[in-house]
Amino acid sequence: MTTATTSTKTATFVRPSFLRRLLDANGLWRVTINFGILLAFISLGILAPVLPLQNPVKPNPMNTLQPPSAEHWFGTDRDGMDIFSRTIHAIRTDFTLALSSVLIGIALGVPLGAISGYYGGLLDNVITRITEVFQGFPQILFGMAFIAAAGNTLTNVVLIVAFYNIPVYSKMVRSVVVPLRDVEFVQAARVAGNPSLIIVFRHIIPNALVPVFAQLPLSCAYAVQMIAGLSFIGLGVEIPKPEWGSMIQVGANYMVFGKWWLSVFPGLALFYSVWVLNNISDILKSLWSKRV
Repeated sequence: MTTATTSTKTATFVRPSFLRRLLDANGLWRVTINFGILLAFISLGILAPVLPLQNPVKPNPMNTLQPPSAEHWFGTDRDGMDIFSRTIHAIRTDFTLALSSVLIGIALGVPLGAISGYYGGLLDNVITRITEVFQGFPQILFGMAFIAAAGNTLTNVVLIVAFYNIPVYSKMVRSVVVPLRDVEFVQAARVAGNPSLIIVFRHIIPNALVPVFAQLPLSCAYAVQMIAGLSFIGLGVEIPKPEWGSMIQVGANYMVFGKWWLSVFPGLALFYSVWVLNNISDILKSLWSKRV
């Protein structure tokens, strides 16, 4: 009598890597193109001081309003400064200010939203109403009033933009935290005697950060637009420091005379930076929503 021996193999589920899930949710070309453009912007901004570019803030009165040429790829502005060099250096200015303001908004908005959602009650109502008032205040009007009172500095520009990011992240995190209050790991931490703030910062906030990371590129895109808008009306980055909004404003006065290059090239840089940041935000949001 023979005994048949059967061997069984246990199937093990291996969670795909983040990159694999990103590609499955959005496609290779969409991810490659958008992240590639963003990487190019960031690399140019970081390397701008060491690249063989002309001085972005050195005027040349003998070479003003020159059209694009082999010597000046994007032409020169009213002061004779090289527009190509200024456009590249402006990446450092706009991206640094935008990212700084968004990170401040996250640092303040995330804890507020987590505390509001976890405690609920009167505290939740107070924080929610205050953030709604902040969001309802006209942005440019607030920026004008703040700069008029505090002065036109880069720090104040960052604070103005951060002011409008705080409510965004507070309300976002609150919506994620409210369902987390009664999940098992939070109840276990509560039964173990952990203080409420420890539960909020150690157990709840780390589990509410996924939508925050998906929102970050979109917030940066909005921040870049707002910084450029403030600079365009003379309330942001001051000339001669290279910044897209102020460059567009200077060039706008010469458009009627056919000097199109002064505004077009920094305008295209602003457009493509905002476009790619919006696309990356959509990519990350689709990944989170599909939970692949």
